[in-house]
Amino acid sequence: MIGAHRSGTTATARALELLGLQIGQHLDSHREPYGLQRLHEDYLRRVGAAWYEPEPFLDRLKTPQGQRDCVDYLRSNVRENFVNVFGYQSNIEGLWLRARLKLGAVWGWKEPRTTLFAPAWLEIFPNARIIHVVRDPLAAAASIQRRELKFQAAGDAPSGKIDNLDYCVALVRTYIEAGERLATSANYRSVRFEDLQANSAKVLTELGRFADLDFTAAELANAAATIRPDTVRSTST
Repeated sequence: MIGAHRSGTTATARALELLGLQIGQHLDSHREPYGLQRLHEDYLRRVGAAWYEPEPFLDRLKTPQGQRDCVDYLRSNVRENFVNVFGYQSNIEGLWLRARLKLGAVWGWKEPRTTLFAPAWLEIFPNARIIHVVRDPLAAAASIQRRELKFQAAGDAPSGKIDNLDYCVALVRTYIEAGERLATSANYRSVRFEDLQANSAKVLTELGRFADLDFTAAELANAAATIRPDTVRSTST
């Protein structure tokens, strides 16, 4: 699952989990694997970028050498530490979940930086299905800015220029454009978060079928009930 930060990907991921999508255990409050966050951020830092300043990375990824280096980095980390990267633990539940993977369970992950790294990930998982969650850029940008100002008020150091609304709007659009570059693939599906909020059962049915999930009407109703309407301010990432 891809999409800019504060675009509704958390709400979408939680709903799809209730429909049967397996996305790991060791996750933060936004359903993101800690190991995958570190993996992405470490590489972005290596090339002089960050999630809030992605241009140096995106420019590098356009070159054959940059693409190869990124793919090699991701592939070696997945081979060496799949469990940690995708948020699985070495307890009984973790062993059971990993066994389900071997039996063909539908699995995936949600981490907004994947939007930037998607071309490289698709070389490793070429048959992956991509759900791109898109939210109104101004709404997503305003949420990014609010969160940043809250963090700074609590004493955190500034994260680039994301205390500036215009910068945040441009950043969200950069993520949207990065995701839309995958739109020519038959395995790509874009969904407007506002549409999910307006008609959650219908949109979740479409996404669940696209992801090849097997779910009951009761599970669908339960998942749809978790999506808050757009009259409620979203805090999802």
